[in-house]
Amino acid sequence: MFKRTLFIFAIISLGAGSAAAASIDLGFNDNSFQLEYQHPLRSDDYGASIASARFLYNDDEETVLGSLGFDFVGEPGNVPGLDLGVGAELYGGETDQNLDFINLGIAAQATYAPPRLGGLGLSARLAYAPEIFSFLDSEGLFEYDLRLTYAALPRVKVYLGYQNIRMDFEDSGSKTIDEAVRIGFIGHF
Repeated sequence: MFKRTLFIFAIISLGAGSAAAASIDLGFNDNSFQLEYQHPLRSDDYGASIASARFLYNDDEETVLGSLGFDFVGEPGNVPGLDLGVGAELYGGETDQNLDFINLGIAAQATYAPPRLGGLGLSARLAYAPEIFSFLDSEGLFEYDLRLTYAALPRVKVYLGYQNIRMDFEDSGSKTIDEAVRIGFIGHF
């Protein structure tokens, strides 16, 4: 029941809002997929604030995860192609043996795609939810994501990425709930 509710919530969240300047990120492999929708709330010379919704399914780890995020992203003036950001992420889901979790984490991200590399770039993201912001069966969460990207078209980036999400549980200790290499694309519309 929880998986079905989470899936419905993720689909509704992904469809919410207008489509102006938004993006869709789809990454997959043989055993998992991840779909993320990002929508800029405000953008100016100082950066942007972005809301996001994500749905992740990993068959190997028996994980269903949904998350809602709010990030502040900007470009330092003296480094062309560098974007830095911080934000908050609310996670919810279920993993094997009916372990349910809700976590509120802080996140940091960096993307570097200098113009001289002709569309090639690197991105990294870290998120951490301490025990005080972890609920149900969870006692903490740590996520990281590394990607090699290429701007194939003006509105499309393709990527090869590695993602790892580890969670601490009350009774079963630390467990990897998602670890995968995925190919995918990010489309801006």
